[in-house]
Amino acid sequence: MIEPTPPPPEEEGSGGSPDQASTDPIALEDLAAVVRVPGLYRKIERVLHSMRESFELPDDFPMQLVSEEPGDRVHEYGLYWQDAQRLLRLFAGMTWGASGYDPLWEVRVEAQPPFKPEWLRQSGLHRQAARRAESRFSEWDHFWHEDKTEEAFLVGASAACTRFLEEPDPDATAAEYLAGALHSLCVSGALHALIEAAVEAARKHR
Repeated sequence: MIEPTPPPPEEEGSGGSPDQASTDPIALEDLAAVVRVPGLYRKIERVLHSMRESFELPDDFPMQLVSEEPGDRVHEYGLYWQDAQRLLRLFAGMTWGASGYDPLWEVRVEAQPPFKPEWLRQSGLHRQAARRAESRFSEWDHFWHEDKTEEAFLVGASAACTRFLEEPDPDATAAEYLAGALHSLCVSGALHALIEAAVEAARKHR
């Protein structure tokens, strides 16, 4: 398994190399009105490609990629994985929510209907999974957990797109962030634990 590298310490006066012009960072202008800009999608695809090069999924990865091509829903664009029983879904990409919502790079685990996320929340497993994943992600960020009963989301890590704009190569840093979050979910056992619990919960509620 290739482990993504943590963010390097900041250096004063560091600048990008001339060849970075072809991979301009994602700027707020790209996200104006949250329209489906082809150029923005291509940038996200480059970040996702770099993410997959940075993190090689382990042989025992418990999910299958839904499609090799990134897909979009109303407010996001990225890659999706799902477990064999299609109870949980894993997302990695960009999400932008409603108007005025700061666009985010995000990795998250969510329930897939008809599986009900409260079946996992009742035991507090989503909180435990977030803590386990964060223990391997602390150099980057924290993992959040979702307690609202109406939300399908369970756990995830999110970073505002603007967070990386001052980096020498913002897109590469975003890719490392996403790769690091995936790596943390895997090596901490958090993803496996969520799937095992989901399978057991689905069996009990048949």
